[in-house]
Amino acid sequence: MVELDMKVDPTKLRLLREARSWSQERLADAAGLSLRTVQRVEREGNASAETRLALAGAFGVDVGMLSEAPTPMPAGLSRPQDRSDDDSRLRRGKFYSHLSIYLGMCVFFLAVDLFHNHALTWAQWPIMGWGIGILVQASRTFLSPRT
Repeated sequence: MVELDMKVDPTKLRLLREARSWSQERLADAAGLSLRTVQRVEREGNASAETRLALAGAFGVDVGMLSEAPTPMPAGLSRPQDRSDDDSRLRRGKFYSHLSIYLGMCVFFLAVDLFHNHALTWAQWPIMGWGIGILVQASRTFLSPRT
């Protein structure tokens, strides 16, 4: 089984080490790790489960104390229904934007066709084709179940 590296807070690790007046080499000896491993963890924060356990054991602290603090969730996305509401609003906004562009282009197509040919010769085809796309988008926007 492949084990993924987890984040350790490099600042916490360095502060714990310096509070004991330990060098990185002394910490490596106390934890049973290589100096390069300690340097990498203090620089990047990536550590395997074994490395985290060894470091916590050397300091005599809980493994969780070495972990990075969780990133706070933005206020607008704290509840799942907020994200769903935002997605619905975004979908409706995109639909209305596309609908307004479609209606404007319909007027343009009709005007060009009528001005040049004095009759409808081709304008109805792009209007109908694009209209089908608008209907599909409307059904997905307003009739699809909210997830």
